[in-house]
Amino acid sequence: MCQFICSLGILVVCFTHEVQSVIFQQSSAKIVRKGAKGIQIDCSHDDSSYLLMYWYQRKDDSPSLTLIGFGYESSTQNYEDRFEERFKITRESVLQGTLVLTAAAESDSAVYFCAASTQ
Repeated sequence: MCQFICSLGILVVCFTHEVQSVIFQQSSAKIVRKGAKGIQIDCSHDDSSYLLMYWYQRKDDSPSLTLIGFGYESSTQNYEDRFEERFKITRESVLQGTLVLTAAAESDSAVYFCAASTQ
């Protein structure tokens, strides 16, 4: 009996993963109103490993986000087709970016969000 009990062992494996948080700051997620000429929304975060910055739009009548575009700091920004003409994404650095919409129309009324990613 001792042989059976003595040969049993327990292997305990403990995995740890450090959880990190990234702090985002965004100027007002402006909702365009009638008579607004344009908008500029600034976004920044504090993690230089997040090389990509994304911009999204959420219309009042939709629970989903629509991708406006994305880009790296020093490369050409990429836009979804319907946003390319009137929206402009700029990147001041890896940590900062701006979404500009000139000549905003009432149809552009929405909430705008920025996000960042390593991929």
